[in-house]
Amino acid sequence: MLFQVEKPLMLLLLLPSIVSLVFYLKLKMKKGVKEYTILTLRTFVYLLLILALSVPQLLYPVQGLHTIFIVDQSESVKRVENEMLKAVNTAVASKGKEDAVAVATLANKTTLERAFSTEPGKLSSVSKNDETYFTNLEEGLTFASQYIPPDAKGRVVLLTDGVETSGNVLKQAELLAAKNVEVDVIPFQPAHVKDVLISNFTTPKSGFVGETIPLTIAVESNVDSEGELIVTQNNETVIRERVAIAEGRNYFAYEVPLQQTGMYTFKAEIIAQSDEVVENNLSYAITNVSGEPRVLVVHNDGNGQNIYESLQTSGWNVDQVSSELLPTSLAGFLQYDSILFHNVSAHHLSESQMNMMETAVRDFGVGFVMTGGNESFGLGGYFKTPIERILPVDMDVKGKKEIPSLGLVIVLDRSGSMMGEKFDLAKEAAARSVELLREEDTFGFIAFDTEPWIVVETEPIENKAEVMETIRSTPLGGGTEIYTALQLGYEQLVDLPLKRKHIILLTDGVSPHGDYESLIEEGLENNVTLSTVAIGGDADRSLLEELAEYGTGRYYDVIDASSVPSILSRETALTTKTYIEDNPHYPSIVGGYDWSRHFTEGVPSLNAYIATTIKQRAEELVISEKDDPVLARMNYGIGRTVAWTSDVTGAWSGDWPAWTGWSSLWNEIVTWSLPSFESGQYDVHQSITDGKATVNIEALEDPFMPLQVVVSSNDGEVVEAITKQTGPGQYEVTFPALPNMYFLTVSQGDNDVPINTYSTGIVVPYSTEFEQKPMNALLMEQLTTMTGGKVLEDPVEAFRDWNGNVYRTQTVITPFIVLAFLLFFLEVAIRRFGFTPLHKLGLLFRRKSKPEAKRSRVPKKTKPKSQKQEKAQAPIIEGSRDETLDWKEEKKKVVTEKSEVSNDNQAERMARLLKAKNRRK
Repeated sequence: MLFQVEKPLMLLLLLPSIVSLVFYLKLKMKKGVKEYTILTLRTFVYLLLILALSVPQLLYPVQGLHTIFIVDQSESVKRVENEMLKAVNTAVASKGKEDAVAVATLANKTTLERAFSTEPGKLSSVSKNDETYFTNLEEGLTFASQYIPPDAKGRVVLLTDGVETSGNVLKQAELLAAKNVEVDVIPFQPAHVKDVLISNFTTPKSGFVGETIPLTIAVESNVDSEGELIVTQNNETVIRERVAIAEGRNYFAYEVPLQQTGMYTFKAEIIAQSDEVVENNLSYAITNVSGEPRVLVVHNDGNGQNIYESLQTSGWNVDQVSSELLPTSLAGFLQYDSILFHNVSAHHLSESQMNMMETAVRDFGVGFVMTGGNESFGLGGYFKTPIERILPVDMDVKGKKEIPSLGLVIVLDRSGSMMGEKFDLAKEAAARSVELLREEDTFGFIAFDTEPWIVVETEPIENKAEVMETIRSTPLGGGTEIYTALQLGYEQLVDLPLKRKHIILLTDGVSPHGDYESLIEEGLENNVTLSTVAIGGDADRSLLEELAEYGTGRYYDVIDASSVPSILSRETALTTKTYIEDNPHYPSIVGGYDWSRHFTEGVPSLNAYIATTIKQRAEELVISEKDDPVLARMNYGIGRTVAWTSDVTGAWSGDWPAWTGWSSLWNEIVTWSLPSFESGQYDVHQSITDGKATVNIEALEDPFMPLQVVVSSNDGEVVEAITKQTGPGQYEVTFPALPNMYFLTVSQGDNDVPINTYSTGIVVPYSTEFEQKPMNALLMEQLTTMTGGKVLEDPVEAFRDWNGNVYRTQTVITPFIVLAFLLFFLEVAIRRFGFTPLHKLGLLFRRKSKPEAKRSRVPKKTKPKSQKQEKAQAPIIEGSRDETLDWKEEKKKVVTEKSEVSNDNQAERMARLLKAKNRRK
């Protein structure tokens, strides 16, 4: 144990204290025991108080070592994972009783696997770390420095090949050295395997329709082999060739024609006979092809054929696909200048596809047009979806209609098989359904496993927010038993006096069958209908389809759980039956817009449309007799969108398809939806290092106009990018880049209105983790030298003695202050009263400490008696009354003599004073 002070400068107060004590001693002319005692006490008071102000601390040596093992889980070392785990267990088995051990895994980020513990428990496995495409050793040391307690002996043991592909570990090593944290390394060299990889794949950045562009592919191999080289263009194979692959670098060159406009995505793949690493066999390239605008028409039933033919007749480059063939990547949407949806239900789209479409419109200027029908807008389940955000209308009808009384009960499977995204999305879907209902509508929510559980009582909604929160907090359960839950749902609704009553059943499992037919028939007699949703591949599809058919509802077969919210939104909308306005009438034209010129000869009649609500920033061009939007448009981001709330077949749109201006109107609509900006001139260069993409952009036109850059991944997610200006019209854009395709939109304009734009793609190929490299011994040596660690040959060395020592501190101010105050009070007492009280106190203690035998000879002290008591006891006193009087007289005589002596002394003193006075005269 050692002693230290935290604030040593406070000890300088001893100097004025010494001066004060010296002055005190000099001012005292008489220097006796009392004065020296006061000086001593005051010296100790000063010393104790000054020590207290300097914050005294006791230092106790820390016992045990805090060691954290950080296991590299990047792709470059995945073939030696078992050896790493064995090394950790070997090291932990040799630790001392007071040594604490923690384990973390490392890739691009660090994850704690096991918290600090002195227990020697053996690790059988570790969980998989995310983002294994990078090795960020700096991130691992940062985590360790924050996790190791500051007052502990700290040591980090890295199990890695030392090949870092992100970050700078030596910078963090300096900080650990300052904190006295040692870093050891247990090196691992992955086994060398046969490998064939695509090291480079290039195509021109831009091209024009009709021209032929070159493709160049570089293939590297560490062994002679044969293989097949495949190149696809927008998922269509354009090259398939058997090739001979020699050890070293091989080059292959091809040419392909450009037949369509848009963003072309090329993929090159090599399939070799002798290849043990397949992750590096793919590479991508992007070419932006200019030419005539390209339009995509999406439908479900082919009823949009007249629009497709009308656009084709007008010379448009049009593709027509069903919703099942809609692109699944952002690159697929960026092939087109405008996309038209005709009567497409939202449950045919995944949430990811809708997000990609929003990104394509907002950030890349792709146009979007939606037409009506019984599976579109609100009836299609687009409420609260990305598609609703980009359209000029809201799906919800906000208080315009008299909605009949409605009762809705959702019966949701909460069995263990629903765990994860399925259950979360189903609960969110139920919550969205509540949001679509009115406060006075009746709603109930039943969750079931082996037994049903009423989560929300079936009754009129009073507080939507509270009901939605209750639904979202529903926990998972156990097995699956559908019949009793469905029976409870019917019981909740059959007796209610409502005009519309509907049950929605969602499940992903199979349960014993019951008498469903009788249950549903009784429900139909009481106006209760049923729809079913089968989620995933294990659901009893035949049963659920039969139940929906019996219940006169709809059956949904869901593979992608992200479409569940759209399904429940659609079911809720269909149950209310208020979205369809089927009163034939002549709509009105809103004047002042460029499209109004098409109606100079009159307006055709309209049979029906889907009720929606216009957004504030949108423009209404055609409105119904109830002032609902029929044709509206809006700018969204740098893109444009249009909503036509009737259909295009004539069933709803009445006389419009037969109207002579029908084709010209749709030409106008599609033309308006196309990108409205000019393609600017920009010089773009890109580089990718350490998991980060850097794009340098120079505006060749209007260099002083503000420039904005948006980066999106091929999944449609916006990537957070940092843009900084490096000169006039020159910008540098950086963003984290995992292996993927990224698309950039560069735009210039005033007041957020784009004037010049430019779109390009960046391909981040497979990670360098898949390249076979030797372990970085130099980096390991530098790292351990900087931190006082060691490159370990034997794992048990991880618990060798720690260099130096660490002490745990305990502040001890209170004893110093208490003792100083006690001495201060003692010094005050001596200075005020002298030693007399202390002397008397000492005599008192001394008297009390005499032996018992001596104290027995002292007459017992009695309580003074009153005069009555003395008179009462007089007869028992020995001796006569005369003896008592003689004693009193004797006492009086002694007092008189003392008084006379005192008077004589006073007279003598006065005589001496008088004599001395006379002499002075």
